Amino acid sequence: MTAIRPSRRGRWWQAGAVALAAGLTVALSQNTTGAVFTGQTVDTGNQVTANSDFCSAPGRTDNLSAGTVDTAIYESQPGTNFAGNVQIGVVAPAGGRARTLIKFPLLSQPSGCVVTSAVLKLHVSNGATPANVTVFRAAAAWNPTAVVWTSDPGVVAGSGVTTAATATGTTTQWNVAAQVTALYAGPDYGFELRDAAEGTGTLAQLYDSMEATTVLNRPQLVITWG
Repeated sequence: MTAIRPSRRGRWWQAGAVALAAGLTVALSQNTTGAVFTGQTVDTGNQVTANSDFCSAPGRTDNLSAGTVDTAIYESQPGTNFAGNVQIGVVAPAGGRARTLIKFPLLSQPSGCVVTSAVLKLHVSNGATPANVTVFRAAAAWNPTAVVWTSDPGVVAGSGVTTAATATGTTTQWNVAAQVTALYAGPDYGFELRDAAEGTGTLAQLYDSMEATTVLNRPQLVITWG
């Protein structure tokens, strides 16, 4: 019996279907857009649909400053609140330590987005290099006009990010993307800053607070979404 061979047209159609399927696979693997899509071949059984969980505002940047609250707490004056001071900062020596508390008014998280960058910026009003300063997430709620050394909310263990101090008149920056992601997950108690070698040495690092006369020198938190 003579075998029946597919026509050239049939072979061409099969080859085209294979190429189409391969092209669809490549297109799906390379797709990085924020659109919801459905891919389908001639055969209606071959259909792929993506979930609508893409970032709704890729590249959005929140520059937060207005509405921020901050204060410094001093071991040497354990019952005094310093919310009205034009300076915040950290001081290292045992018996004379100082820490800073700061909380920014976070905006709503855009749908489907994650924090791709978050930078805390503080303008140095009186620097003392080679100090290193660590930013932690605060561990409990605090009232900026009432908190004192003896009511320090404490910090979340393992949440610290340390940056080398910079000179007077410059801006010190910390990469706090992980901390901000955690703040959005909740609870949000803001940040606490401490000297990285707290309890030793004599160094102090002071920054302009939200009460500073020069608005551009006040604390900032810059968040980018993607």
